[in-house]
Amino acid sequence: MGQWFEAFFEKRGYEVLISSRRTPLSNKELVQKSDVVIISVPIRVTVEIIKEVGPYIAPEALLMDFTSLKKASVEAMLKYSKSEVMGAHPLFGPNIESLKGQTIILCPARGESWLPWLKEVFKEAYLEITTPEKHDQIMAVIQALTHFFLLGFALILKESPFSMETLMRYATPNFQIISQRIFHLNHQNPEIYASIQFDNPFYHEKILPLCWEVLERLKKIIQDQNYEEFLKIFQELGDFLGNYSSPQKGF
Repeated sequence: MGQWFEAFFEKRGYEVLISSRRTPLSNKELVQKSDVVIISVPIRVTVEIIKEVGPYIAPEALLMDFTSLKKASVEAMLKYSKSEVMGAHPLFGPNIESLKGQTIILCPARGESWLPWLKEVFKEAYLEITTPEKHDQIMAVIQALTHFFLLGFALILKESPFSMETLMRYATPNFQIISQRIFHLNHQNPEIYASIQFDNPFYHEKILPLCWEVLERLKKIIQDQNYEEFLKIFQELGDFLGNYSSPQKGF
C-alpha cells in the first residue's frame, strides 16, 4: 500500500520520501523532512514505529497511519507526537488503478487544518469519517468475520472427501462466487490476516461469541428438523436485509 500511495502522490506533483529497512534514509530523517507522515507497516509493528518517529514530527505536520485497526495506532500517535493526527484506512488493496469508487475511512484525532487537504487529494474516493473505536467495531464484522468464514469454508473443503477439481465441475453460481474469494486467499499476506483475527478486542469480546451462538442455533434447528424455525430465519433475514437484497437465479 505504501508503494501504491507513493505513485498516487507523485502523480499529483508531491515529493514523496520513503524510509524502510532497505533505504539509506532513516525513519527519523524522513519525518524531520516531511509535512505529512504516513505509517504504512504491518499492524503488529505500527505502534513501535509510531513510538520511534512521533517525537521528531513537527507540531504543524500531519501524522497518519494506513493500518486496518485504528484504536491502538491513533492512541499511540496522540501519545508520542505533538503533530496533527489522522487515522486512515483505505478499504482496498494495491491492485486497483484509481480511487474512483473506493472508500477511505478517516478518523480525525487532533487538529483540523489538514482535513480540507485530505478531502481534496482523496476527492475521487468516498470518505467515511468516524471514530477509531467505531471503526474497529465495524471492521470486526467487515474484515475479521468475513475472513473467518472464508478461511473456515476453505478448511472444510480441504477436509472434505472431494478434490477441488471435482467440486468445481459441480459448482453452482453461489459456490463459484465463494470459491473465487477463497482462491484469492492464496495471494494474500497471512500476517495481515492473522493481525485482523488476533488484534481486535471487540471481535473477540462480541463478534466471535455471537458467531458461535448463531451457528449453534442454526445447527440445532437443522438437527431437530425444525422446519418452521428454519423458515422463520428467512423471514427475519428478509426484514433485516430489506432493499439490499434482490432476487437472483441459481443456488
